[in-house]
Amino acid sequence: MSSSAATISRLQVFRQSWPIMLANGAAPIVGLVDTLMVGRFVGTGALAGIGLGAAVYGIAYWGFGFLRMSTAGLAAQSDGAGAEAEVQSHILRAIPIGLAIGLLVFAFQIPLLKGAFAIFTASAEIEGSASDYIRARLWGLPATLGTIALMGWFVGISRAGLALGLQIVLNIVNIILSPLFVIVLGGGLIGVGLASAAAEWAGFAAGVLLMVREVKRRGNWRPGAFSRKVLLAREALSKLGVANGNIFIRTVCLTLGFNFFTNAAASESQTYLAGFHILMQLITIAALVLDAFAHTAEAVTGAAYGAKDRPRFDRAVRITTEFSAGFAVILSALIYLGGPFLIQLLTTDPAVVESALTYLPYCAMVPILGFAAYQMDGIFIGTTQTAAMRNAGIVAVALYIGAHFLIYPVIGPAGIWVAFLFYYIVRAITLGFGYPSIRRHMAAGEG
Repeated sequence: MSSSAATISRLQVFRQSWPIMLANGAAPIVGLVDTLMVGRFVGTGALAGIGLGAAVYGIAYWGFGFLRMSTAGLAAQSDGAGAEAEVQSHILRAIPIGLAIGLLVFAFQIPLLKGAFAIFTASAEIEGSASDYIRARLWGLPATLGTIALMGWFVGISRAGLALGLQIVLNIVNIILSPLFVIVLGGGLIGVGLASAAAEWAGFAAGVLLMVREVKRRGNWRPGAFSRKVLLAREALSKLGVANGNIFIRTVCLTLGFNFFTNAAASESQTYLAGFHILMQLITIAALVLDAFAHTAEAVTGAAYGAKDRPRFDRAVRITTEFSAGFAVILSALIYLGGPFLIQLLTTDPAVVESALTYLPYCAMVPILGFAAYQMDGIFIGTTQTAAMRNAGIVAVALYIGAHFLIYPVIGPAGIWVAFLFYYIVRAITLGFGYPSIRRHMAAGEG
């Protein structure tokens, strides 16, 4: 085993993963605080509006997630290759791109909102409430997308604790401003949205300060880091554009798959959908944990790939996957054994409880059958094999939808879950076909 391979230890992987778990867990808190303020101090109609508004705003947040992924992969590779100037240039390009996209969406919000409400149909009252909330939150979208880029960079250079620090600042500011804007100033939905937007800018400012401090810790800015020649280098921008485009297509496919799953559940009955919503909360919690090891895989496999060190890469894959598999088993057991308690805690409707309990075993299988898909995503992001990710995403969602229409007519409502579990499996398998080529790209010996 090479000496560089030995530098990647289980302790190192866990130390990098737990801050990501906390950062991932902190990400939804803004939405929870918004919901709490509206539900307690504004009203039921506004609560429905914020639910729709959050769904629409989420399209922008998740749709531009390629800023995090591409930045993480490119930064990890440059870090592994010891190219500090490139490490710096990646974030100096990514932040302006995020800010520019956010400003562009803000400028064209009127036609974009009309298009969104054509898809997410609701009553005029709910759409009006949702529109108020979204318009207020859009003031913070440039900061949100800049923050996404920063978080990717922190993960890519194996400084996940900085991403956690950024999230802590963001949430503290939001927890302070939301009650102030809603209860004290009576701002309603607009106040809630503005508080969240202000918090996003505070989080972004904290992220920039942490970035500057990290750069100084690593030896300060390299000569020409801010020069036009470096930032607008054609080859680097082309590589970034291709990576972002491929990841965007892959994200669209992933979103299509999950929306198809939700729509399939909605087509059954209100009771089935209510039980499904509860089970999805359990899946979300599991995803937050398993994503931490996938993000760590982005950093450590990307660094090994950048260093052209195949033994180190293989060890990084093995250790992060061991952690992911182990936690997947634990999570599946917790969901299966603790699920009945959580279900009855979240609803008192006997019919909804019965429906959720019926499909709980399928839900409990998601971590075990899905962890490989998370891990493969992390490896391919870290090595920026984005064309393979794009192609696999297209094939996987097509196979999933086809499987649904084959399985559902045979076994009924349970087929919705069986097809969804199949989707996780094919996501991993389709990426697996491209895995050998990643190893072939590296030298057989040390970097």
